[in-house]
Amino acid sequence: MNKYSFESFNNIKKIILIALIAFSNMVISQVGPQPSSFGVWDRGEAMDIKQYPFLKGTSCDFPWNEVEKTSGEYDWSILDKAIERAYKEKISLYISFEAGPKTPEWVYEKGVPKVITNASKNPGAFDHYPYYLSPEYKKYYHRFLTEVAKHISSFSKEKIRAISFIQVKTGCTGDECAYKGEPIDENYSLPTKSAKWREFRLETFALHDKLFGKKSGLNISMLLNNLEPQSNNGKNNFVQEWDWAIKNLKDGFGIKNGALSRGHHLSGEIDAVNTFLPYLVDPKGVTLFRRSEMDQTWTRPWYQLNVQLNFYWGAINALNAGQSVWDVTNGALKVSKEQGFDYSFYFFNKYAGQIYPEIATDAFCALHKGLNAADTKAYPEETYGKASHGNIERMEKITTEYAKYGAANDDKNALKMGQVKQRGDQVGFNDAGWEIWPDNYSRLLYQIEPDATSIPLWRVGGPITAYSSIYSRFARGFEHATGKDAMYFKLHDGFSQDNKPKIMSITVVWYDAIEGSKWKLDYDAGNKTMKTAMTVTGKGDQKWHHEVITIKDAVFKNGGTKGADFVLLNTDDKDDIFSLVEVHRGEQELPLLRPQEENRAFKGSAKGTKYSKGENAVEGDKEKKGKREDKEDKEDKREKRKKDKSND
Repeated sequence: MNKYSFESFNNIKKIILIALIAFSNMVISQVGPQPSSFGVWDRGEAMDIKQYPFLKGTSCDFPWNEVEKTSGEYDWSILDKAIERAYKEKISLYISFEAGPKTPEWVYEKGVPKVITNASKNPGAFDHYPYYLSPEYKKYYHRFLTEVAKHISSFSKEKIRAISFIQVKTGCTGDECAYKGEPIDENYSLPTKSAKWREFRLETFALHDKLFGKKSGLNISMLLNNLEPQSNNGKNNFVQEWDWAIKNLKDGFGIKNGALSRGHHLSGEIDAVNTFLPYLVDPKGVTLFRRSEMDQTWTRPWYQLNVQLNFYWGAINALNAGQSVWDVTNGALKVSKEQGFDYSFYFFNKYAGQIYPEIATDAFCALHKGLNAADTKAYPEETYGKASHGNIERMEKITTEYAKYGAANDDKNALKMGQVKQRGDQVGFNDAGWEIWPDNYSRLLYQIEPDATSIPLWRVGGPITAYSSIYSRFARGFEHATGKDAMYFKLHDGFSQDNKPKIMSITVVWYDAIEGSKWKLDYDAGNKTMKTAMTVTGKGDQKWHHEVITIKDAVFKNGGTKGADFVLLNTDDKDDIFSLVEVHRGEQELPLLRPQEENRAFKGSAKGTKYSKGENAVEGDKEKKGKREDKEDKEDKREKRKKDKSND
């Protein structure tokens, strides 16, 4: 992050805050984190906010076996310090009450069966679990949650408001399964989709709502996992849970999706985006917020090929899916400034809260194409082969069609992996995949007919290395030989508000490949023909550049060619390349938010470590990660809590 970025980011925060306040009367009141707190959060609760000013919030894991070591005796120090800190530092806080394998040993002495699984001997695995349906387990678990609610109620309203949401963990982790592995004694089996387990989850949801929700007076939102409406791919996995939430949590709730910000071109992205996006960006009715995390994925081989690039496109991928909170592990936060990928955190913060187009201050469109092998309309089976996740030959045939534009698959074996396995074991960049996002990545700004008017590009300037620019991964460009000489863009309905002239600033990130190449930007000024805002001539320096123009008479009501608000036009026979287009409402704030000019490789780049035995993941619908919390997050939390106790 350059030295000017922090000042620019503060200006952005002020604009967003003012806009959100102005819009408050237009939006139905909802619980949970407000858009002003959307952004990067500290997953480990140990970071100094002053040193990492991009942090919007933090977390507090609240293990039952640490709080109630003896039946009926509670140590509230962990929770108290977290709430006091959030209130004092004016940041948001979310809490998770960990039970399951974090159940106190005395509970088992009350008659709760102790469940051992076939994964219990794996490195880092939980030793045992409670049988969740045991009446005694429910009795003491419910008592624990009731006492937590009573204690939180003892705080002032101002301090309670610092708690943005509670992540409900009904099982062994936030993955919402009862156990890791299968019980040795089948009598205790509770498959994730079984009626008994789902009934237990709904019972726990209802208890959380009763104790912490609107009717309790605390008005703390819930973040849930493993629930969804009828999804676009026809799956019907957790509709029962979704229906319960829609009926009972009418003021909104959160959803967890762990993969979106951990990379790009991961299997299953399409459904993860399309299923929930209508509830996240320009929502009508029930409004959701979405949390995803960065765990140790960033230390794995694929991510380490170019850490800055992968963090950037992870942020872009998450924003495209409407992500609200990016919960980042301590290890990544600590080196983010040194290694230059803190720019991705500032970029994420800039756009995460832009969910209501009427008051949004910024919009972006990151130019991209993913070769989705699951799409039989775009890639017919009679031409490319049977559409199945394991058909690598089909994916290679599709990629070959775009090889002249830079498309390639560096790790063919990873093409057939599930997203969990990809994050751990993939060792190269792939441009094809199964149900990967196929279009541009956007937030409130969209390209019109992208494939008909421009060409997709990958690996601009050559193979991706540790030193490649973040923008080189994906782009779009002109192809004069085929008549593709224009790129049309329109803003989300409502962003422009009316037909009156207004001030808008546009940033275009482009690659200067050819000396003397020329392109221009035309825009809708409310006239019969579009008006030229700027003309750019290339120097051929083989570098990425940011062109910024402020327009004083922008109408931007789809009055241009093809209904565009503005267009990038080729004005000669040379082909120009673009990666990112941004629109800012009003004069562009200075200094500008920019990534560092050059990427730097650090010790360990391109190495990383794959999953270890027992940590690996089974693919498909049966994906199960071996139990592995981030060691550094846990150690940092313990160290911080020790220091807190010594200071008491």
